[in-house]
Amino acid sequence: MPADGQEIEEQAQPERVSLFKFFKYLTAWDKVLLAIGSLSAVLAGAILPSISLIMGNVASAFTQPRPGESGGDIIQDMSFIVSYVILIAVSLFIFSYVFYAFWQHLAENIITDLRKRYINALMMQEVAFFEKN
Repeated sequence: MPADGQEIEEQAQPERVSLFKFFKYLTAWDKVLLAIGSLSAVLAGAILPSISLIMGNVASAFTQPRPGESGGDIIQDMSFIVSYVILIAVSLFIFSYVFYAFWQHLAENIITDLRKRYINALMMQEVAFFEKN
């Protein structure tokens, strides 16, 4: 037989809201924000492993030159690698910012909608409800 404290803890837990129920009242614009933000997050996550591939090229550029190559090839290789690093950094910044900004805006829209629904539900209550509580 469980102790009285355990029964109270089990009963006091709030009802969990499923993810689908949470996003049930999204507008068409909110769904666009959700799709673009999620796609940007996936792209930003896919870009991150490419940094290690580029760093492997940096390590191989500093190895001993192959026969017939001069020291100028290292500078040429490094300028090529730097251009890729800049491209990766800029694209990672853009996709990460779009992800953050769109999801933040979506969260603000959801909170505003929930507050409106809560106020409407409060205003639909009987006056006796307010007197009692």
